[in-house]
Amino acid sequence: MTPRRQVVGAWLLLTGFSSLWLGVAWDGQWHVDVGPDTFFTAPHLMFYFGTALIGLTSLVVVLNSRQAAAGPAVEVLGLRAPMAFLVAGLGAAGHLVYGAADLWWHTIYGFDILESTPSHLSLQLAMHVQSIGVIMAFAALRGTTSGRWGLVAAGAFSVASSAILLDGSVFGVKLSVLAVAAVSAWTLCAITGITRAVRWVLALGLLFIAVQAASFFFPPLATELYAGSIGQPIRDNALGVPLVALAMPVVFPVIALVAAGSVRFARRRDLPPGATMAALGAFVGLVAALYRIFLENAGPNPVLSIVVTTALGALAGRFGWQCAALMRRLGPRAAVAA
Repeated sequence: MTPRRQVVGAWLLLTGFSSLWLGVAWDGQWHVDVGPDTFFTAPHLMFYFGTALIGLTSLVVVLNSRQAAAGPAVEVLGLRAPMAFLVAGLGAAGHLVYGAADLWWHTIYGFDILESTPSHLSLQLAMHVQSIGVIMAFAALRGTTSGRWGLVAAGAFSVASSAILLDGSVFGVKLSVLAVAAVSAWTLCAITGITRAVRWVLALGLLFIAVQAASFFFPPLATELYAGSIGQPIRDNALGVPLVALAMPVVFPVIALVAAGSVRFARRRDLPPGATMAALGAFVGLVAALYRIFLENAGPNPVLSIVVTTALGALAGRFGWQCAALMRRLGPRAAVAA
């Protein structure tokens, strides 16, 4: 049976990541509608609170695990640290360190003109490490209904955060499209492999809609209220459009619906699961590339973008299925056998 502290810890990780993600979305909205800010603002405090909650929760669980950790654990200074909390804790520690680096960056160079600064890229990567830690924490709880709901919620936040994971382009291929395709394919196939149930693939799409709704409505409202409370004017040309929410893959719920149907079809035809997940990942990559090309201009190399994104999606889908086999070992033995 999974220790109670790991159950409570998993939900605290999800709470922390919810605060982290909405704080990041709020911060992006503030820059668009109001302008530059100082380091100590309400959006910054919100997402650093989320990271701090993830880090402290991971630390407490690791320090209190000793020999009672359920499932595989890593030996750290004589403690048996559950892998999920070790990953989440390292991601949170990195996020806080890179936050200090971001403060230094602003102190030396002033306000950012571009998003792709070293400190911002490091913060985004650390944020995604934390999202993987949350998924791992709930993979260990997949034997319960609440644990499976937590798993798909963590997956929805992971897909959402992929929208701001990378920026820029290489040979005309947008890195943001590659990030969305890879993370979406990996998450979808990993949760399929962890739960082994079509209904939870559908639940992933539904919870993504909830995450996107929160990302759509909260940042503009919070920005307006906060700006008014501190006497900061909104820009005259501010549209109040939630740009972070619009950057999220809006078509993901449809992809999840297609994925559920594909998994059911593959099971009935007794198709190899690894090949099925690779094909599903390729489909995710293809849709991500076409969706971005449709919304924006085709770019200098649209064909290359489609080919590379589709191939990366296939690799991520297959890798997600393989990771699912490993994550099914994170829970107690009774759950592993389920």
